[in-house]
Amino acid sequence: MSKRLVYEVVYDEIKRRIEQGIWKAGARIPTIEEIAGELGVGVSSVREAVRILGKQKILLVEQGRGTFVSDQLPEQADRYLAVLEHSSWLQLTETRLIIEPELAALAAERGNEAQIEQIVKTAELMHKKVLSSQSFLREDMKFHEQIAEASQNEILGNTLRMLGDVLLDSRRQTMRIPGMDEKAAAYHLLIAMAIRQRDAGQARELMRLHIGDMQRELQSGLIREEST
Repeated sequence: MSKRLVYEVVYDEIKRRIEQGIWKAGARIPTIEEIAGELGVGVSSVREAVRILGKQKILLVEQGRGTFVSDQLPEQADRYLAVLEHSSWLQLTETRLIIEPELAALAAERGNEAQIEQIVKTAELMHKKVLSSQSFLREDMKFHEQIAEASQNEILGNTLRMLGDVLLDSRRQTMRIPGMDEKAAAYHLLIAMAIRQRDAGQARELMRLHIGDMQRELQSGLIREEST
């Protein structure tokens, strides 16, 4: 298990206060600076946590007024928040299923040799780190960024980068699923090899299978949350 990032600790603390009714539905929460001072963390970490919670519709950020807890939350908010989180990640995965297989295919067709070798090296390093139980989140994120760059399609690449904050959070969540690390590393190697071999169809299909695998795991988690 990789070490938690500071923003993730802040995220969990904000969510805990909402779940326990310390910050109630519709209430204005302290400013980012106030939360950072109270928790002894940087403003950027609080801002990251608030941004993700905003995308998940748990917090509402209103320019000039402040940040508020969603007024749609029920009194017993813990299960509802879990469902919102999973729904957010599922929507992200649906978006990735549309974009990333095509990025992988384009990288196989258009990437230059230097770009492709960097993709392969990153996949190999991630695989080594997984085998030695080291943190590999940086390599995981870099792998997808390198494929986007090698696609030579700036609009698609920028679209993926816009998802960066939520993508990082969802990836940290899927890393907690037993066996997912090993499967992700294996898929990355296969995708990298397909790109190196200029096999656009295989690269597209492997990326589709990789993200589809994560989608099924997230859906299973959502069903478990709704049934408890």
